[in-house]
Amino acid sequence: MRTGRHTVTVPRGYRIGDWQVDEPLASGAFTTVYAAHRTHGTPRTAALKIWPTHTRTPHRPGHGPLHSLLRREVELLGHLRSPRLIRLYGTLTAHDPRHPQLHGATALVLERADSCLHTATTPPTDPNTTLTQICEGLTHLHDAGWIHGDLKPANILVMADGTVRLADFNTAARLEGTHAYAPPFTSRDHTPPEQLWPEMDERGTRVQPSVDVWAFGVLAHTLLTGAHPLPGDTTAVRCDAATRYARGTQQLRLSPALPPTWNEIIRDCLARTPADRPDTRTLLHRVRHTPH
Repeated sequence: MRTGRHTVTVPRGYRIGDWQVDEPLASGAFTTVYAAHRTHGTPRTAALKIWPTHTRTPHRPGHGPLHSLLRREVELLGHLRSPRLIRLYGTLTAHDPRHPQLHGATALVLERADSCLHTATTPPTDPNTTLTQICEGLTHLHDAGWIHGDLKPANILVMADGTVRLADFNTAARLEGTHAYAPPFTSRDHTPPEQLWPEMDERGTRVQPSVDVWAFGVLAHTLLTGAHPLPGDTTAVRCDAATRYARGTQQLRLSPALPPTWNEIIRDCLARTPADRPDTRTLLHRVRHTPH
């Protein structure tokens, strides 16, 4: 998620249900996340992910692509429970005809985090542990038949105790056999080359769990070295490099600062062919046994 301009503007002190809105935390292409508190009940603090007025909760169906994204996130978090996935406490709808810009807006009431890997002021003190926890979250998703589809530092939340949670599941996709159909709204810097210009139909983009494994390889390289594993000063240049790599006209040149074990893991995650990338159970076993 990006900070700065807010996709959905909610004034400080505004009430949705028994929650009072505090400061904005981050904004993405479709939603804005606000800190919130309440004076009774447990928990007392939360993060409200606010969707625009033309979405509806699952009990009040809406229409269009934004409602589909909202439905995906609610469905996934409503069914899956894991210490590595951000927790959904519930959904609310703002009923306020006096404020048309907020009347009908949907709020997901989520577990409150301290920051995300993208905005954290200091890197993790133990990146191996952080990467293990991320991989645990991915394994839980894949075992349950879901693909995250947009794994990146902004979607890894850091909790008060230093542990991490996977978040932002509005582009997640449920597997139908070996594939799933996902919306085409992902970060190109963390998208495998075979998905940079995907074929689409009315169901979305056809994806496999290997897209998350590629994204994990990019994230691990960035977390361990501070640099993207493909060369270039812009996303467009790095995407061109990924395409040349997939075609066999460019080699991977991973950072020499990587420990040998991580060099092997990341190289396997970034295999040119999706079938050559490890599944998340195999990946988790390897990550758990990397030297600290």
